[in-house]
Amino acid sequence: PGGNECMAAPLSGEKLMLNIRNQQGHPRARIIAISGDGGIHWDTTYIDTRLPDPVCQGSILSLTGRRRGRPAVAVCNPSDTAERDNLTIHLSFDEGRSWARAIRVDPGRQKEYTAYNDLVDLGAHRIGVLYEKDNYITISFVAVKW
Repeated sequence: PGGNECMAAPLSGEKLMLNIRNQQGHPRARIIAISGDGGIHWDTTYIDTRLPDPVCQGSILSLTGRRRGRPAVAVCNPSDTAERDNLTIHLSFDEGRSWARAIRVDPGRQKEYTAYNDLVDLGAHRIGVLYEKDNYITISFVAVKW
């Protein structure tokens, strides 16, 4: 309840992770849901306070680089609880149980915003990020190494 603007990404086996905007805004963090059967049932749903969010769309992507046989997972969102600023990629190498690395894509500035975004796996440990910025006037694309 209270979630919208979600995206799913495959994990190992039949598992999926759903990354969800917390429309209720309390707490200001992403909602995560996990399915063990390819999305037929959602076994676990929780608010992940390690992924702060100002109530904004975010994106998720399983990456081709693997650790211990599992895909790396990237979540990107404005990682700020007050404003749509500090666009950040959070990386997990254990299917979201922990977020091992944070890569700042664009700090933004108050009232200029770094908002809606989408991710693409560019291979060779690079992620492409397409996102809104500058008070929703500009669409930017950057590639970052992970």
